[in-house]
Amino acid sequence: MLPTACRVAGHVESSIVSAPRFEYRSDLAASPLAEVLQTVYHYKVPGLLSAVREGVEKKVYVWDGDVIFATSGDRRDSLGDYLLARERITQEQFDRSVELLLLAAGAKRHGDVLVDMGVLTEDELYRIVLAQVKEIVLSLFGWDEGVVAFTVGKYRTDELIQLSIPIRQMILEGVKSIANVPRLVELLGPSWTVFLPAYQAAEISDVGLSPAELRFLAQVDGVKSLKELVKSGPGDAWQNARLLYAFFVMKLIARRDLTSRGAVKKLQWKTTGGDYAPEGS
Repeated sequence: MLPTACRVAGHVESSIVSAPRFEYRSDLAASPLAEVLQTVYHYKVPGLLSAVREGVEKKVYVWDGDVIFATSGDRRDSLGDYLLARERITQEQFDRSVELLLLAAGAKRHGDVLVDMGVLTEDELYRIVLAQVKEIVLSLFGWDEGVVAFTVGKYRTDELIQLSIPIRQMILEGVKSIANVPRLVELLGPSWTVFLPAYQAAEISDVGLSPAELRFLAQVDGVKSLKELVKSGPGDAWQNARLLYAFFVMKLIARRDLTSRGAVKKLQWKTTGGDYAPEGS
C-alpha cells in the first residue's frame, strides 16, 4: 500500500505497467459511479477513473482499494479557489500566491507556494488536500449523466500528495449524498424485495459504518421487505434507502429472490499473465 506521507511536487505522469492497456468506458446513466468504484475495489486494480460531463473532467487515482488522489477541471475545485471560498486565505494572499506560482513556471504546485509563504503548514496542507480530494470524489456521485472511464494501470504517484482513503468509505459517503433517491430505489427493486445479509463482520472494518448504521445493517435478516426496512433505519425513508443501496452495491446484502429483478451489474475483469482484460476476451 502506498505511504500516507504528504509530498507535494510537479506534474503527474503515468507509467502503464500492464500491457496492453485495458479501459472500461460507459455512461453514468447506465453504470452509476458507486457500481464502478465497487468493481474497482473488488478486483483491487490500480488505475485512473475519469468522468466527463458538459466539458468538465474529474479524475480519481486509485491503488490497492484506496483513493490516493483526485483532480478536477472545474476551477472551483482548484486548491486556491477551494481555500478562498472557505475563507482559509484572503484575496490578497490568493493573488500573491498566484503571482509566485506563475514565477515558478511549473516547478512548484500551489500548495508548495502557500507553504513557502507561511500561509499553511505542511500538516495543514495535507489535511486540506485530503478534504479537497474527498469533495472532488463526492461531487461525482451527484452526476446522473456523463461518460465514465476506468483505465487499468500502475501510475506513478511519487509526485502526488499521497492519500489512502478506502474506496468503500467513499462509496458510503457518496451514496449518502445522492439527491436522486428514486433512482436508487429503482435499482434496489420493488417494495416487496427481501434482502439477506451477505457479509462477515471482519469484512466491513474499512467501510466506516456508524453504530446506528451497523444496527440498521443487522436488521437485514432475509425476512423484512424493502418497504419495511426503509421505515426502520436510523433516518427518514430517503436516508434509509440510500444506506440500503450502499449496502447492496458493496455486497453487504443480497436479494433473497433474484427473480424479482436482475442483480446489480458488475464489470467483469480478469488478469491473464499480469495483464488486465475484460472477462471472456
